[in-house]
Amino acid sequence: MRLVGDVGGTNTRLALSKAGQILPHTTKSYSNVDWDSFYDVLATYLAASTYAHPVEMVIAVAGPVQGGRAVLTNRNWNIESRQLDDLFGCPAVHLLNDLTALGYAVPLLKPSQLFCVSEGAQKQCEVAQSLVVGIGTGFNVSPVLQTSFSVICPAVEAGHVSMPLSIIILLQAVGFKFDKYPTIEDLFSGRGFIDFCRHITGRSDLDGPNAILIHGTLDGADVTFAIDQYAILLGHLLKDLSLSYLPSAGIYFAGSVVRSVLKKSASQCIDILREPCNIHDISQTPVWVIQDDAAALIGCIGYSFQ
Repeated sequence: MRLVGDVGGTNTRLALSKAGQILPHTTKSYSNVDWDSFYDVLATYLAASTYAHPVEMVIAVAGPVQGGRAVLTNRNWNIESRQLDDLFGCPAVHLLNDLTALGYAVPLLKPSQLFCVSEGAQKQCEVAQSLVVGIGTGFNVSPVLQTSFSVICPAVEAGHVSMPLSIIILLQAVGFKFDKYPTIEDLFSGRGFIDFCRHITGRSDLDGPNAILIHGTLDGADVTFAIDQYAILLGHLLKDLSLSYLPSAGIYFAGSVVRSVLKKSASQCIDILREPCNIHDISQTPVWVIQDDAAALIGCIGYSFQ
């Protein structure tokens, strides 16, 4: 029996799994604002469970994870694997970043859980390399290395890398100062998207990605133009990431911001990605968007302790 969890900035989702499958009616979601700590959420969940006590826990956290300790980015929650063992008597505990969990989910995702942005042919090789790109509250990537025996998702912090010069030049061409977005996450995140759209449109009433992208309350030619320009910049970033990680088996986007941007302006992004490159052919790399909000739980199931 394994307990799997996805601790996001707003909600925590928990479930029990066995033999690689989530057990029926065990998935529960909790609003983080109602709880003082993740431990309180977990204690309440386990107290209400009618199943056997889990002997394994794999928890995905929306924040940095290091040395068996995770810190939630948007809330003062610290989660430690040793504390989980002490409180709940679980001998096998693993904490991982939520995007890394999505990386482990990649081999397990079904077509119904994906939206195809651009078709392509997955390159057949001994080690299949994929890349998950997450754009939501923040930005990060998860490389996925898959063989017939195992899946490995190395931890990285790509969002804090300096902004590529090619994108800085494009930003300057539309009126931004060269140091406006010093890191990738400064632009390619929810707050960066809003700031970019406000600058391009000159409108101060753009108050959130959902208002612009999902609910459509602020539709207009100026907003459409801003989203298209953002998608072009994303295409240039995607091209650089493709050269860095060589994801010949596919690119998987995750996060509410990128999900909506690509549904509105996919061609602007993909056209840049498909431009000829002398170093590596990425013209056939398939691109998907992960649509299942429970995908991180699937990744927690896919993680192997061995």
